[in-house]
Amino acid sequence: MENGQCIQSKNKYLIISFSIIVFVQLIASPFFAQPSYILPIAAGALFNLSLFGLLHYGKLDQKIISWLIVFGSNFYILSLLFINADFPYLFFLLFPIILSHLYSDKYLHVTMLVFTTIELTVLFKVLGPYFNPVTDAKMVIHYSFLFVIIMSLLFFFSVKIGPQMKKLLVEKEVMSKTLSSKEGYLDLFFEHAQDAIAVFSLDEKLLAVNPAFEEMYGWKKEECVGKSIQLTPPSEFERIADRQKYLLQGRSFKNIRSKELRKNGTVFEAETTVAPIYDKNNEIVALSLITRDITERLQAERMKIEAIKLNAIGEIAATVAHEVRNPMTSVNGFVQLMNEDPENPYRAYTEIMESEIERINLIANEFLILSKPNIKKRKEIDVENTIIGVIELFHSELKMRQINCSLFLAEYPSTVFGNEESLKQVFINLMKNSMEAVQDGGSITFFNSIINNSISITLSDNGQSMEPEIFSQIFMPFFTTKEGATGLGLVITKKIVLDHGGNIEFNRLRKNGTELTVTFPIYSLHRSNGLAKIAD
Repeated sequence: MENGQCIQSKNKYLIISFSIIVFVQLIASPFFAQPSYILPIAAGALFNLSLFGLLHYGKLDQKIISWLIVFGSNFYILSLLFINADFPYLFFLLFPIILSHLYSDKYLHVTMLVFTTIELTVLFKVLGPYFNPVTDAKMVIHYSFLFVIIMSLLFFFSVKIGPQMKKLLVEKEVMSKTLSSKEGYLDLFFEHAQDAIAVFSLDEKLLAVNPAFEEMYGWKKEECVGKSIQLTPPSEFERIADRQKYLLQGRSFKNIRSKELRKNGTVFEAETTVAPIYDKNNEIVALSLITRDITERLQAERMKIEAIKLNAIGEIAATVAHEVRNPMTSVNGFVQLMNEDPENPYRAYTEIMESEIERINLIANEFLILSKPNIKKRKEIDVENTIIGVIELFHSELKMRQINCSLFLAEYPSTVFGNEESLKQVFINLMKNSMEAVQDGGSITFFNSIINNSISITLSDNGQSMEPEIFSQIFMPFFTTKEGATGLGLVITKKIVLDHGGNIEFNRLRKNGTELTVTFPIYSLHRSNGLAKIAD
């Protein structure tokens, strides 16, 4: 099927050809033996003028005009036959069939063939006896005119219609390839984009999703397309409603921070771009959503901020510890001398001073650990062996309090690169916290696993669980829920973990007891041993 521009070009040059033929006949009409010839010729001229008007000023479809040209030429020849039944005019009825063949319209061509066949049958039956005898002069006139018409049509077709048709066909082929390429690239982009892409109808039903959407949100295409599903937590409903209102007014939102909801109910941080989709009439027909999961990026940013804060604290701690310990050494010496004096009348006060000075020294020592954890002396370390050593360190207390401590080894032995004493300090601090939290007869569990080139150590106990508001302050310096504690143990622990390229997180969803996970990047992995358990 041809496009409108190609049909219009053919219509234009066929009307011109038809007009030339009618014009030649109009000039020759005074020389015809039949004066009544002037009537169909004049009618043909008026018909041509009407076609010109429709072609240039009318809003009629070009396909309809092509049908009018073909059938108009047929009726024009038929009218000439009824005026003067000359046998050679029957050959002129083949011209509308030829014209119909010029258009790539099989319906027009078949219709013209059937119509002409019926016409010839009727003409032979109705006008057969009235056909004029054919003379040589008439044959020469008719066939000369036929020759002129054929040559005129060939000229216009070869000079005008042919090159233009070829140009249009080439343009059509190029456009078709371009469109197919664009569609192919768009399909590839949609299917292989790393960001989740979804298209919604105006009534918020999903029309299309890409594989990244399925992976990010947990919904399969067949589960969600054609349905309205919840992709945001209830806390975002009000903001989403406002955004929807602006979207329908034609506004777009680019890289806005939002909370998104997976099928399994978990919430993740994301950057979303939402925009209306317009049709060719510039009307909004759908809405697009592009989502990028930024959870890992935010975690990295938070870890970076934490590391900066801890480094700043460490620098301050080093200065404070140095400045405090020097004068405290002198004060502590004089207080001890006073306590050794049997005639000291202020013993009660000096003993309190001595205990408080010991507490100051304890804090100063922790400051020094915080400021300069000994991570410069690094080597390859088996973390699981380090944990076993820490468990053995607390063996007597565990046995006395009847606390069951279990260690589940990872599937494969692995090592990390770091300072052994510092890593040992991490697990000593964590073990102390768990033992202080559990009651006698309780349990502590270390569960190790290999996840994404990292060794993950999950420490859980069945002791007293923490209140939700504590989690936001637990790594803040001097924050503690224990009497007599400095509030620096977990701060030191986190700094050591971060200095080793790891991470530490508490499980905020755990209701009974406490659970935290420490991860370190693996230095080497030995795929040999299976899962094992050591119970104490």
